[in-house]
Amino acid sequence: MLGTGIASAQENVDPDAAPPAVDVAASVPVKADQNKLATPVREITLPKVDRTISTDRVTSAVPTRTAAPVANPLVRQAGERLQGTALQNLVRGNTIQAHVDVPINICGNAIAVLANTEANADCQQHTHRDGTIVTDGAGQAIAGNVVAVNHVLPVQLTGNAIAAGGNAETNTTAEQVSTTGGDIRTSGDRGAISGNVIAEQGATPVQITGNGVGAAGIADANSTADTFASSEGDVITSGKNSTISGNAVPIPLAPLAEVNGNSAAGAGNAATDSTQTGAAYAGGKTVTNGDPATLAGNIVEPALAGPITVDDNAAAVGGNSAAVSDTTNDSRAGGSHHTTGHGSTASGNVAGAPISLPAAVGGNGASLVGNALTDHTNEANSTAGGQTFTVGDKSVLSGNIADVPPATAVDVCGNGATLAGQAAGTCENDVKSVTSGYQGTTGNDSVVSGNIASTPVATPAEVYGLAAALGGQAAGSADEVKWVQSGGTPNTEDDRGTVSSNIVTAPTAAAPQVFAVTAALVGNTVSDSANDTTVIAGDAPHATGKKSSVSGNIVQVPTSTPAQVFADGATLVGNNDTKGDNATDMKAGGDAITTGEAGSIAGNAVSAPVATGTQVLGWSVGGGSNVNSTATNDLSSVAGGDVNSNGDKGAVSGNLIGAQPAVLPAVPGNTVAAAGITNSDVVSDTNVVSGDDSYSSAEDASVSGNLINVPANAFAGVYADAVAVAGNATTVTDKASYTQAGGETLTEGSGPLTARDMHVPVEAAAKFARIPVEVVGQATTLGTSDDTQLTGEETAGVLRATQLKGLELPKGVDSLLKANEVPAFNGINGLDGKLPVNQFPNPADLAAMAGQLPTPALPGVAQERTALPVNGGLASLSPNVQGLPLGQLLDGAKDLVPAGATERSLPSLPVTAPALPVPVQLPALPTERSLPTLPVDGPASISGLKLNPTQGLAPQADERALPQLPFNAPAIALIDPANLFQTVTGQL
Repeated sequence: MLGTGIASAQENVDPDAAPPAVDVAASVPVKADQNKLATPVREITLPKVDRTISTDRVTSAVPTRTAAPVANPLVRQAGERLQGTALQNLVRGNTIQAHVDVPINICGNAIAVLANTEANADCQQHTHRDGTIVTDGAGQAIAGNVVAVNHVLPVQLTGNAIAAGGNAETNTTAEQVSTTGGDIRTSGDRGAISGNVIAEQGATPVQITGNGVGAAGIADANSTADTFASSEGDVITSGKNSTISGNAVPIPLAPLAEVNGNSAAGAGNAATDSTQTGAAYAGGKTVTNGDPATLAGNIVEPALAGPITVDDNAAAVGGNSAAVSDTTNDSRAGGSHHTTGHGSTASGNVAGAPISLPAAVGGNGASLVGNALTDHTNEANSTAGGQTFTVGDKSVLSGNIADVPPATAVDVCGNGATLAGQAAGTCENDVKSVTSGYQGTTGNDSVVSGNIASTPVATPAEVYGLAAALGGQAAGSADEVKWVQSGGTPNTEDDRGTVSSNIVTAPTAAAPQVFAVTAALVGNTVSDSANDTTVIAGDAPHATGKKSSVSGNIVQVPTSTPAQVFADGATLVGNNDTKGDNATDMKAGGDAITTGEAGSIAGNAVSAPVATGTQVLGWSVGGGSNVNSTATNDLSSVAGGDVNSNGDKGAVSGNLIGAQPAVLPAVPGNTVAAAGITNSDVVSDTNVVSGDDSYSSAEDASVSGNLINVPANAFAGVYADAVAVAGNATTVTDKASYTQAGGETLTEGSGPLTARDMHVPVEAAAKFARIPVEVVGQATTLGTSDDTQLTGEETAGVLRATQLKGLELPKGVDSLLKANEVPAFNGINGLDGKLPVNQFPNPADLAAMAGQLPTPALPGVAQERTALPVNGGLASLSPNVQGLPLGQLLDGAKDLVPAGATERSLPSLPVTAPALPVPVQLPALPTERSLPTLPVDGPASISGLKLNPTQGLAPQADERALPQLPFNAPAIALIDPANLFQTVTGQL
C-alpha cells in the first residue's frame, strides 16, 4: 500500500481508470557532477551520481523528465481486482494521495585544501510527477473525498568555491526544474460527507549557489543559477443539495529559501559574481458550491508566499572580500475563491489567511581589520491568496467571509559596518508583496449571512543604507522601491435580512523603516539612500441593509502609522556625510458607504481612523567632527475617508459615529555641534489625514440619521533648532505640513431623536522651532515653515463645535461660568444670584437701575411672539393680567424703555396674552457679559416657548434640533462647557 513495488517509467496508465484509494509515493532524485576537490596529495573530480531513490521505482538511470505512474502498481492492481465484485463500491471514490519529491543537484563546486583547483560546469536537473486527481462522490454517502499532498522540495547546491590554504575557482551555470500537482476534481452533490477536499500544494525550493569562502587562501566564484518549482492546480468540487459535502481546504505553500553569492574572507581573499533567479508557484483557484445545502461548499485556505534570501553579503576578517550579485524571485501561493450558500445552512462561507512574506538580507558589507565590498540588485514579487466571491441569499449562517491577509516585506540591505577596516554595502531593491483582494458576498432574505470580517495588515519593516565605523571607514547605499498591499474592497449587499451583510474591518498600514543613517566613533561614514514606498491596507467598505434588521452596519478602524528614521548622522571624531530621499504613500481603509433604508438597526457606521506621521529626519550631531545631513521628504499618511449612510423610514438606522485622531509629531532638521561643525539641510512635506466628511439622511425615521463626530488634531513640532557648544551648528529647514481630522458633517430628516448632529472637535498645537542655542559657539537657523491644521468643519481658522439651531447665546460668555450658571444683575434687590420664580421684580428696583441696563445689547424677541407694534410705546396699554400689578410695573419702566423701541429694545408685552399663572418662571435679563441661568431641571416657559436648550427647541425650516446634552455622562463630564461656547461663534 505504501508503494514498495518496482515499475517502468514508460508504463501505460489508463487516464479514465478510477483513482486508487491510497497512493503514497516519495522520491529523491540525486544528480552530482563536475565537482572538484584538491589536496596536497592530488586533485580529483568527485564521482558522478545520477540516481533516484524512490518508493515507486529504484533505477540507476532516470530520464531527465521523470514520468511517475499515477499510482503504485500494487495499489492499482488491488483496485482493479475489486472491479466487478461486491466490494467494488467499498472505497466509493475516496482517495488519499501523498507525493513528495526532493530533487538534489550538486554540481560545479570547488574545494581546495592547501592546493589549487578549478571547476567548470553546466548543470541541469528536471523532474516531474503528476498529481492530478479525478473522482466523484455525487449521490453517495462518505464518497469522493480527497486528501492530497503534492510537494516538491528541490535543492540546488552549485557553483560554490571554498579555499583553505589554497586557491579555489568555479565557473558554473545551473538549472533545476521540479514540478508536480494538477487539478483536483470531485463532487459531493446530493451526498452526505462527500466531495470534500484537503490538499497541501507545496513548492519550496532551496538554492545555495555562487558562494565563496577564502581562509588563508583565495576563493573565486562565478555562478549563474536558476531554480523553478511548482505544485499548481485548481481545486474544484461541489456540495449542491448535500450535507457536509463539497467543502475545500487547499493549503498552497510557495516560499523560496536562498543563500547565494556571499563572500567571506579570513586572512585571505574571497570574491563572488553571481546571478540567480527563482520561482515558486503553488495552488490555484478554488471553486465549490453549497446551494442549497447544510455545512457544504465552505472554503478554508491558509497560504504562504515569499522568497527568503541571504544573498551577496561580504565579510572580511584580516582579509579582502567582495560580492557582486543580481537576484530575481517570484513567488505565488493560492488564488481566487468561488462558492455559494444560496438557500443553505452554514454553507458557502470562506475563511482565508494568506501570508506574503518576502525577506532579504543582501548587499551588506562587514569588516574587522579588512575590506568588505558589495554591489547587490534584488527584485522580488510575492502574492498570496486572491479575490473571494460567495452568496448567502435566503440562507442561515451562510455566505460569510473571514479574511486575515498580512502582507509584509523585511529587508536588511546595503549596509556597511567596520572595525578598523573598510566596508561598503550597496543595494538596489525592488519588492512587491500582495495578499488577498476583493471580497464580495450577499445576504438577501437571510439570517446571519453575507457578513465580512477582515483584518488586512500591510507592514514593510527594513533597515538599509546604514553605515557604522569604529576606527575605520564605512559606507551604506540603497535605492529602494517597495509596494506592500493587503486586502481589498469588502462589499456586501442585503435586503430584508437579519444580522446580515455587516462589515467589520481593521486595516493597518505601518512602515517601520530605518535608512540612510550613519554613526562613527573615530571614523568616517557615508550614506546615500532613497526610498519609494507604497503601503495599502484594505479599501473602501460597502454594505447595504435595506428593509432589514441588524444588517448593513459597518465598523471600520483603519490605522496609518509610519515610523521612519532616515538621513540622520552622528559622529564623535571623524567625518560624516548622510543623504536620504524619502517618498512614502500610505493608506488604510477608505470611504465607508452603507444604507439602512426602512431597516431596523441597519446601515449604521462606526468609523475610527487613526493617522500619524512619525518621522525623525535630517539630524546632524557631532563632537570634534564634521557632520552633514541632507534630507528630502514627501509623506502622505491617510486613514479612512468619507462615511455615508441613509436611514430613511428606519429605526435606529443610518447613524454615524466617528472619532478621527490625526497626530503629527514633526522633528526634522535639528543639529548639535560640540567642538565641531554640523549642518542640516531638510526639505519636508507631510500630509496626515484621518477621516473625512460624514453624510446621512433620515426622513420619516426614528432615532436615525444622527451624527456624532469627535475629530482630534494634534501637532507637535521640534524642528530647525541648532545647538552649538564651542562649535558651529547650522540648519536650513523648509517644512510644510497639512494635518486633517474629520471633515464636513451633514444630516437631515424628520422623526423623534432623528437627524441630530453632534460635532465636538479637539485641536492642539505646540512647537519649538528655529531656536538657536549658543554656548561659546555659533548656531544658525534658516528656512521656512507652513503648518496647516484642519479639524472637522473648521472654516477660516474657526472651529465648528456644532451648528445646531437652538437658543442663541451672546458672544461674551464669561469663561469662568459653567453651562448652567450666569451672574445675576447687580442692583436688583433680592435677586442677586437667583431668578424671580414666583413674581415680577419690584418696579422700584427696576427704576433704580435706570441707566445701568445695556438696553442696546439686549436681544429682541422674535416677532411671532409679539402682538404689539414695537414703535408705538406703552402709553396706550391697559392690559388686564390677573394677579399682577402691571400698571405700576409699566409706569416704573417708562423711563427705561424708549418710545420708539428698536429690535434691540425691550419687547412689548402681548395684549392678547392670557393671564399669567402666579407661579411662573421667567429668565433674568442678561447683560452683555452675562448669560441667563439655565433651568436644567425643568423647562421655563412663556406662552409655550422653551428656553432650555438642553431640552431642544423646535427647529425652524431647514434647521436641526439640539440633542440632549448628558452633562453628567463620563465622556462629557471633563469638558468645560464654557470653553466650548467660546468656539461656537455665538451659536449652539
